[in-house]
Amino acid sequence: MKQIKKCAVLALCAIMTVASVGLAACDKSIDYSHPDRVSVYETTGTKSSLLSRKTSIGFSAFGGEDYTRQTVYVDTSELYQEYVGYGASMTHASAHLLSEADDDTRADILYDLYSRDGANLSVVRIPVGASDYIDGSEYFTCDDLPSGQTDRELEHFNLDHDGEIIAVLKEIIEINPSVKFMASPWSAPAWMKENESLVGGGGLKSDMYEVYADYLVKFVEEYGKQGINISMITLLNEPSVGALSYPTMNMTAVEAAMLTELTGDRLVAEGLDVDIISWDFNYGSSSGAFADTYFEQIYEEYADTAGKYSHTVGFHGYDGDGYFNPDMMYGMKDGIEKVSKDYGKKSLITEITESAAGTDFASNLTYACKNIVVNPCAVQTDADDNAWNGAGGALYWNYVLTSDGQPTPAYHGNECYGVISLDAVTRQGKTVYKYSKSSAYYAMAQVSKFLYDVDGKHCYGLKATTEYVDLNVMSFYRNDGAVIVVVCNTNETNDAPLDVVIDGKKISYEMKPQSVVTFVC
Repeated sequence: MKQIKKCAVLALCAIMTVASVGLAACDKSIDYSHPDRVSVYETTGTKSSLLSRKTSIGFSAFGGEDYTRQTVYVDTSELYQEYVGYGASMTHASAHLLSEADDDTRADILYDLYSRDGANLSVVRIPVGASDYIDGSEYFTCDDLPSGQTDRELEHFNLDHDGEIIAVLKEIIEINPSVKFMASPWSAPAWMKENESLVGGGGLKSDMYEVYADYLVKFVEEYGKQGINISMITLLNEPSVGALSYPTMNMTAVEAAMLTELTGDRLVAEGLDVDIISWDFNYGSSSGAFADTYFEQIYEEYADTAGKYSHTVGFHGYDGDGYFNPDMMYGMKDGIEKVSKDYGKKSLITEITESAAGTDFASNLTYACKNIVVNPCAVQTDADDNAWNGAGGALYWNYVLTSDGQPTPAYHGNECYGVISLDAVTRQGKTVYKYSKSSAYYAMAQVSKFLYDVDGKHCYGLKATTEYVDLNVMSFYRNDGAVIVVVCNTNETNDAPLDVVIDGKKISYEMKPQSVVTFVC
């Protein structure tokens, strides 16, 4: 078997206290010193550069704005949100494809995803039981029983369906021991539900709340025994989704508050430090009011009981007319703003996918930066230059699927693509595995590659602003003293003559159309 490549262990990010309420992580300015040279990494829509290191550039004096150029200003006077990181879901479908591949191909894919030489992705979402992406046609949970039977003591709880996931996650940990894991259930076991089915929605039976809380904690414990320490969990994926042909369940805001308290109490009792991420669904025209009720229950009505266990809100990016609705980001950003300003809570984009609704690599690259990876995760400012925390990172849906979005037994009406496409092809009578990286991979890598993630410490957001509508920008501070600036030019035809100004000095770069550039300053 090919030896899995190891990522380098790098320096810790600054250890700072994040305020439980308020916008900024800390009000202390950083001691920033301009380096002699700035490293530059670029991905272009034409694929002429793919996370390619370019010629280093130097700082020069900033003598005032040149209106023939597009200027980005980075403010180092205050630090904002701590970044959780970027990643995707290791569904049963993804793990199955990776397990079927030869050892060399699987090792190369995991190295490209998680090593410092690759994308340095740092978060893995794990389904609790089956999601809609499995290999096979029979959905399952971790405690399935014949109709009419119950298991209130969870004596039949098992991870029998998770063997491939667990094996892949252990390989990931070898490459990047600092990867964080988040668990999300799509449904409780059928015997806990009113409709006694995994599919078709339905809520928990009134006498099963405590059992369901025990079920979630049991999952965390059993994964911990495998050396996979889950630090984040959601109560339910997409709690307002109804009668679909794959596992779903309904959960009201009051139930969510009660279950957050029950689950949190049990986690603490077992000595488990796990953030219960609330909501885990869209925020926009079709779901914003429902989400607001969730927040009011957990963070206001039951702030002292449920709210103390939930520090993060999870948002999906599907609200609106299809996966690639240009306006859907605004609904999600409204939700991120609300939880930051009103409740002092963090946000994480917990699911979005590339799909058949996309057009080409260039458009998908800039779409990902604008709507998921860069813009919503940047420190945000309003018209009066007041700042608030953006999301602390973003997770795409499946890590790995075939190039036609398989395997899944569910009909979605819209193909989903993996961060990695992996296909088995026959050549001269032999099966060969080929894989490719999506635009989502490169959009995330332009940020995540430069986030240090050692011992759970990350980097902190800096305010970066520009008046140019074609530019999406974000910036963060790293504990080695570097300021990272990520800029995406969404214009399809025009270059962006760019000046990035930091503390009175500038760097200049000629950005190509539909490209994203990272400056390590």
